[in-house]
Amino acid sequence: MFPFCRKLRGIFMSDSLITKKAMADSLKSLMGKKSLEKITVSDIVHNCGLNRQTFYYHFKDKYDLVNWIYYNEIVSTLEKASDSGNWSSAMLEVLSIMKKEKVFYIGSLNMDCQNIFYSYLFNATKAMLLKIINQVVKHATSKRAIEPTDRIFIAEFYTYGLVGMVIQWARNGMKEPPADIVSRLDHFIDDSKRVSAILYLKEKEQQEGKAPELTSHSH
Repeated sequence: MFPFCRKLRGIFMSDSLITKKAMADSLKSLMGKKSLEKITVSDIVHNCGLNRQTFYYHFKDKYDLVNWIYYNEIVSTLEKASDSGNWSSAMLEVLSIMKKEKVFYIGSLNMDCQNIFYSYLFNATKAMLLKIINQVVKHATSKRAIEPTDRIFIAEFYTYGLVGMVIQWARNGMKEPPADIVSRLDHFIDDSKRVSAILYLKEKEQQEGKAPELTSHSH
């Protein structure tokens, strides 16, 4: 039983966030002993000194709790990075959290929960990439911006690669250090910037009625 969970029955029970975190920690602890599929709501609440009524006040079922963990540990971190622009440090934090809680993440990603995780991570990463692409366009010196549909296409293209790499890393047991994965992911970010800049210049040339120049070494 978690030592702090008994306190939740007293002073801290009114704090919804602490209660949710207690149940989240309980689920993670149980997943070190058996699969998510075999864990019941009763197991979760008994493991942290709460009751089923409290659980269902906050969550629909155990999968809803899993989704809450995904959102609060992964998505919220990336959303903050999207606002601050510090993507690398945020992704390092996300992967470090995943590795620290590897039993939970590997276990849940081997079930239907992986679809929710993928969706959360995809949408958060796409939003972040769109901001980066918009910044590239904003700082370029041209009269014409990249079409919104093209920006979305670029963001989605690189998001598939980024998210796919993270999922594969998790499924392979998270053997590589998070910093090494982030270093690889940075290349995707840099590529998305380069593609955005190239497309930007191409549309500028088309707007001005110029054909794209080919590099030539002839004199």
